[in-house]
Amino acid sequence: MNKLHQVDAVDFVRDLPPASIDMLLTDPPYCSGGLHKSARDKPTGVKYINASTKTDYEDFDFDNMDQRSWLFWCQGWLSGAQRALKPGGLVVCFIDWRQLPALTDVIQAAGFTMRGIAVWDKTVGRARPRKGGFKQQAEFIVWASKGALPAVDVYLPGVFQSQLTFPKNHLTEKPLEVGRQIVRLVPQGGTVVDLFAGSGTFLLAAKEAGLNWTGCELNKRYYALASERLAV
Repeated sequence: MNKLHQVDAVDFVRDLPPASIDMLLTDPPYCSGGLHKSARDKPTGVKYINASTKTDYEDFDFDNMDQRSWLFWCQGWLSGAQRALKPGGLVVCFIDWRQLPALTDVIQAAGFTMRGIAVWDKTVGRARPRKGGFKQQAEFIVWASKGALPAVDVYLPGVFQSQLTFPKNHLTEKPLEVGRQIVRLVPQGGTVVDLFAGSGTFLLAAKEAGLNWTGCELNKRYYALASERLAV
């Protein structure tokens, strides 16, 4: 507890005690970045970064699966989370538009009750333009519960407008201020888990809120970065 672990997510979640956590707040590899296999198979630093970006970001693993393999993989860690969550516990998971339908399917297949989809608006200044179409300005936040929702007197918006500051800590980093809002749904003294911690943003939000936290990050470089942020 209150420690980051450098282990595989599926192994880690299976070792958590039953009914021991209040929220899985995570941002897994999307295995997206293109409509065709040739695009999805590229390194993450190529798929998710514009050619004009000067910062060198570390590539990460588990992002080159086809959709069937990705669904099978997600089923593994989501089923483990279903066992580890307390009754009424929440899954809050970031995703992009390509994998949104698949994620809502596999979350339900793992035994959760879908509760809705919120939006992270990256704002105009952080959106990719698309000639002849719409900007890719948003990612999505799928949330679900293990059984009935607990009575928590918190009301969050359905759209979070938040612009990341560059350079980022992680190739696919999410805003700390959004994480701070989401962990308000966790009861006092509760526990937040992130199975794909990246640079540790969501666990940092939980720590700042005085909550218990734990999680894992397999990449050596990001594990070290997240551990440093969480040690402060």
